[in-house]
Amino acid sequence: MAVQARSTTSLLGQAIVAGVIGGIVVDAFLSLVMHASPIGIWTFVAATAVGQGTPWIIGLVVHFVISIVWAILYLYAFGALGQLKNWIVGAIAWGIVVDAVMNLLITLKVGAPWWPGFAQGLLAHIVFYAAPVTFYLARTSRTA
Repeated sequence: MAVQARSTTSLLGQAIVAGVIGGIVVDAFLSLVMHASPIGIWTFVAATAVGQGTPWIIGLVVHFVISIVWAILYLYAFGALGQLKNWIVGAIAWGIVVDAVMNLLITLKVGAPWWPGFAQGLLAHIVFYAAPVTFYLARTSRTA
């Protein structure tokens, strides 16, 4: 009985797809909750990442690059632990990590207080970002 791991390229592709899915789902959630268009959200991301007056398209790119990078990090961290099948635990743990780090970066960048943003972002990062990412990767990142 031979078990071969999928190629790194295949896993990377799956993580990219997972990151895009997570980015779309969390953007849809944020748009509904904040009563804002996705362009408004991407404008905020662009302004936070680069500065006021930055076009929304930069925010779109930045947001999806960040979503993809977090998905790649999850794949390798939880894959190394052999825990990709535990997608619910992964979603909770990874959502907390993503939320904490992203709020820390925003705090350092714009000086906003860390706690309120962290507490408010938990639902978005656990349920609407990490859960779709971890579910997708749990279903597609099997060994062949």
